[in-house]
Amino acid sequence: MNQLVFIEGDQVVTDSLTVAEVFGKRHDHVLRDIKNLDSSKEFNLHNFGEVEYKDNRNRTYKKYLIKRDGLTFLVFGYTGAKAALFKEKYISEFNRMENELQKLKQPSYMIDDPVSRAKRWITEQEERQQLEQTLRIQEPLVSFAESCIASEKSLLVREVAKLASKQGIVIGERQLFQKLRDWKMIFSNKNEPYQEYVNRGYFEVAQGVREVSGKSKTWLTMKITPKGQAYIINKLKKQQAS
Repeated sequence: MNQLVFIEGDQVVTDSLTVAEVFGKRHDHVLRDIKNLDSSKEFNLHNFGEVEYKDNRNRTYKKYLIKRDGLTFLVFGYTGAKAALFKEKYISEFNRMENELQKLKQPSYMIDDPVSRAKRWITEQEERQQLEQTLRIQEPLVSFAESCIASEKSLLVREVAKLASKQGIVIGERQLFQKLRDWKMIFSNKNEPYQEYVNRGYFEVAQGVREVSGKSKTWLTMKITPKGQAYIINKLKKQQAS
């Protein structure tokens, strides 16, 4: 299996080929999923870059380079065993890199020749700085992977607020409800989503009937789907950064 993430220029990215391999999907289906995302044009331009690559028969095809937030948005919709496997493998890779960094922090072996010793010291410093930079960039995505292991199903608003807190976003249940109202995703006078966002696949609504004082009363339970969780958390991140 290819490396899950890699450095392209000064960015840590993955690509659509790797996503297809990890999740056991056809590459053309992953390309379709990216093109059908409900995210804004600005978000897509910033997080998905179309490039060309050559296969082993020297044929030219298209693929996407995907930044951290783009991958977050895309894979929230991928659930099941393959998704769990991806998260486990990513966390394992992060831990491996952390162990490598620890090794670099140990005292280097002694070299008698002062010129060779100086060259070796410079090389060690460069390797350490590169690893530290990579770890800093990857840490938010690992945090995402760890926190969404239990988020392969629709969640209540209070549960999404807790999920957001694991992403460094301080928000309570009431505050999140208010955000959803401000964004015109749910009605201002009741905890029920607009049909537009139900159609987009952001919410699920369960309806039931119960007896209250001898009368039948209808109740609704609103839950946020994995796709909706990705949309909301990314929107909260953008607001927090601004």
